[in-house]
Amino acid sequence: MTDAPASADLALVSETLGTARAAIEAGHIVDMSGLDLAVAELCAAAVELPPRHQGRAARKLARLAQDLSALAAALATQRETLERMAEAEARQRAAGAYATDGTQP
Repeated sequence: MTDAPASADLALVSETLGTARAAIEAGHIVDMSGLDLAVAELCAAAVELPPRHQGRAARKLARLAQDLSALAAALATQRETLERMAEAEARQRAAGAYATDGTQP
């Protein structure tokens, strides 16, 4: 986008996505609240651009969409990992509840 504030906002959102994805891949939990609003604002700003700048904005937003897809994939992988860990922990607790340690009659 050629509008300086919109370009800066897009760069900030893109950087945030990259940082979040790296944190997720490192095993951290991230809070992405507000991301949907930021992306919606970027899209609204792109629509308001003069027609001669909309093609470039569309290409930048398409790259942002790819970054969002990569983040979604990282979040899905993280969710699956956390679910497996929770299931394993629940199984261990259940097995421990039925284990005999010699003190029960």
